[in-house]
Amino acid sequence: IMEKQILTVAKAVEDKLDDEITALDRLDLDDLEALRERRLLQLKKMAEKRSRWLSLGHGEYQELQSEKDFFPAVKASDRVVCHFYRENWPCKVPDRLVL
Repeated sequence: IMEKQILTVAKAVEDKLDDEITALDRLDLDDLEALRERRLLQLKKMAEKRSRWLSLGHGEYQELQSEKDFFPAVKASDRVVCHFYRENWPCKVPDRLVL
């Protein structure tokens, strides 16, 4: 039974891939140029987003000095990795990964 399910899924994926290849084969120069322009726009947006993230300090380790600094730091970003600790409490895993 498991083999049949795997074969069915593989066949469905293969059929979908064949359809995508057929659609790509039917594209003319105008379609390819439109795809190229759309991809360039995506790359520009990604570069702008990356630049903005770097300007906000993404990819850097920061230690906040007070509780008041926490919310402004967290609200400035969509995603944050936050590690709470105590000076006298060893944190082996985060210390090994971050420091």
